[in-house]
Amino acid sequence: MAHGFAAVLDECLSAVRDGEPLESCLARYPKHADELRAHLRLAQRIVLTPPHEPRPAAQAAAWHQFRARAEDRRLGRRPPFSLNVGWLRPLTIAAAVVLAFLGAASGTIYASQDALPDSPLYRVKLASEDARVWFTFDDNGKAELLLDQSSERTTEIMEMLRGGKPVPGNVLSAMRDRNARAVRILEDHPNELDLVTRAREQAAEHEDLLLVLWNDVEESARGDYAEAVATLHNAQLRTTGIPGSVKPDDVAAGVINISGPAEPATEGVWLLGGVEVRLDTRTLGGAGLQPGQSVSVIAARGANGRLFALSVTPTGGDQPDQKYVVSGTVEDVGDNEVVIAGQRIAITERTLLKFKLMRGKKAEINVNDVGGQAVAASVEAGSGDPGQSATAVLAYEGAIESPVSTEGLPNDLVVGGQDFTITPATEIDVRGGTLKEGARARVEAAAADGEIVAKRVVVLGDEPDESAVHVEGLLQKSGDDNWTVSGVEIAAPAVAEAPDVGSLVTLDGHRKDKRLVAENLVTTYRPGSSGFALIRGPLVRIDQDGSWQIGLVPIGVPAEAVIRGDPQVGSRVFVWASREDGGALTGLFINVLQAD
Repeated sequence: MAHGFAAVLDECLSAVRDGEPLESCLARYPKHADELRAHLRLAQRIVLTPPHEPRPAAQAAAWHQFRARAEDRRLGRRPPFSLNVGWLRPLTIAAAVVLAFLGAASGTIYASQDALPDSPLYRVKLASEDARVWFTFDDNGKAELLLDQSSERTTEIMEMLRGGKPVPGNVLSAMRDRNARAVRILEDHPNELDLVTRAREQAAEHEDLLLVLWNDVEESARGDYAEAVATLHNAQLRTTGIPGSVKPDDVAAGVINISGPAEPATEGVWLLGGVEVRLDTRTLGGAGLQPGQSVSVIAARGANGRLFALSVTPTGGDQPDQKYVVSGTVEDVGDNEVVIAGQRIAITERTLLKFKLMRGKKAEINVNDVGGQAVAASVEAGSGDPGQSATAVLAYEGAIESPVSTEGLPNDLVVGGQDFTITPATEIDVRGGTLKEGARARVEAAAADGEIVAKRVVVLGDEPDESAVHVEGLLQKSGDDNWTVSGVEIAAPAVAEAPDVGSLVTLDGHRKDKRLVAENLVTTYRPGSSGFALIRGPLVRIDQDGSWQIGLVPIGVPAEAVIRGDPQVGSRVFVWASREDGGALTGLFINVLQAD
């Protein structure tokens, strides 16, 4: 089938689905009218055909007799003569319908093979996959085919994200369906170790992908998301022989990442920074958890806000953190790599790309140190307007003013008089203290759709001056009395001259009558030719010449750099840096958090 006809068919399928009369669409393409009419009428019949489920007893008996006859023929035995062919009627009719559909719609099926979930041909693609499974009679082959189809769903999700499109419910539902059917088959074949292992490892990979996609899922698809995450988690439990299952209601409000020391509260409940998290046999990696152990927990969040740990991963110890974040302007895009802030970062097939990389675009990259090579785990668009000197990240410190219940995380957090929205993508770091009212916290956030959305909340400890605030960000607007810094309105310092728009500013001040008042312009930096870069991660090395290494990123730290905190190897640091063309990164303003 010509590519031109496939495009015409796709357009007409979409138009007819939206209510356009069939003949109107055919009139636009008289050259293809006859062929289009056949395909479009078939599509209409398929959509209007109600689903029919055979009676289970009749279906089971028919399949038993069908396989017995097939086995006789394979072994060369002549089946006993019988005039009773009624048992074949359901299969004959079903096979005839399927074969007729495949024959009549072969061009449509061919055109649908590259269809994405937002295409009208996606239903045809899924139906053709179901037909392949239907005509695969070997259980192992059927399970392997279903696992292959589930992997195809992840490819489709990645393509949707690269195109800047949200993830719809149909692809999540199809992923859930394929995994559940494969696992049900393999439960009857526990000795097929290679397939069972593949199913378990693939379910873990697919769950890891979905766990970071809550904000990328269509709002109408949140129910499908919860069912898919629950099914993938349960697939790991069932293929490992662990009893119990996670319910979709457990994941109704998404998931969240909390890191910090764990302390037992009551049986089956642990506290992480004062927040209750339930653990039981369904929690992967939670069996050996010890009091006081520093861990990272991926927790499912129910509709009531209560948390259940899906997985527990020990952190700290002798193994340093291998992850860091680089944010800035994309300087170059090559084959399987991107250059940002002078750092070459590999892009692999497992990198979660949430937008199309282009020179000059702002990006934030989560980087893994893989054997000394920087490998992108995920890439997303940086916040802010085109042409800004950096992504409009806001770093904001102050006292937590809103009440925090131990029974679950809130959807909003007030810190230093500023409202922050907490989403399933927000990381909660309680290694430095308890998440509670009155504690001092550092929030890294970005403005989006009129809200300030927290990307990361780091508890720093208790705050003696609950009205004190500290702000770091880009100056976006300046007037006589007010500045806008990375989306936040602040009363300007009385004695400071406004820097150029686009400059990095750091301010100290207080909250006064719900108004943020800056009292001291601590530092201001004009952007270099490559703008600003932000580096966040573990401080790996401090050299005698004053240079630091954060993750795999070397940064020069001159004597005039402003450093808040006591830098030590192992400390977590947040660095605003600048880079001239072809030059090395130079640290300008550095926040040092406590060592892990």
